[in-house]
Amino acid sequence: MNDVRRMIYGTLALFLIGVVTWITTLLIFSCGLNFACRQAAPRVDRTPIPTLIPVKHAEAETQPATIAEFNKCEVIATDLIGAWVSAGAPETETFPFSDVHGNPCEGTFEDIQPLFVENSLWKKGVIGCVSCHNADLTARSGGLDLTTYEGILMGSGRADANAKGKDILGGGTWESSALYTVLVEQGFVPEGHSPDNPPVRLVIYAGQAVAAEVTATPTP
Repeated sequence: MNDVRRMIYGTLALFLIGVVTWITTLLIFSCGLNFACRQAAPRVDRTPIPTLIPVKHAEAETQPATIAEFNKCEVIATDLIGAWVSAGAPETETFPFSDVHGNPCEGTFEDIQPLFVENSLWKKGVIGCVSCHNADLTARSGGLDLTTYEGILMGSGRADANAKGKDILGGGTWESSALYTVLVEQGFVPEGHSPDNPPVRLVIYAGQAVAAEVTATPTP
């Protein structure tokens, strides 16, 4: 009778030892010796496509678009300035230009002025044009004031606020203008611009798209 009890107790003891050993083995293989088992944390489901995808342009630096800019035209900044100059540099009237896809758009001087004012626009860390070319007309400004429409028309090389300077708009011919030389043929450095640096092809959002006219075809 005692031998039967020993066998029963022994079998139960071996069974319990086996269960404990099996659980311990699973725990060690799954979580290691750390009781904070991260494998047991709830699984986080993620979409296979990232919500935000960074966009890089190899040929042109592009400023990020805001929600308000989705109705604007995507255009290279120098092309926009060139269209404004070629249209006679209007102050309040609109002028035509084409976006990077060749679609017709129109803009105003309000789209041009920020290109001369904002810092880090043409290139990160580069000061705005008006940081040097302003109404103070110091030697560093080259006698050019880009802070106002009137100052731009007065030109460069001015000795004082009442003096008339050299036309920087090329008489309406963009490729012959001083602005073309500085913005298209020269690059930018933190202090301003330099012919030793490659030009920046900045893509911005400006103006408004022009709706194409739909001509009705008469039915016979």
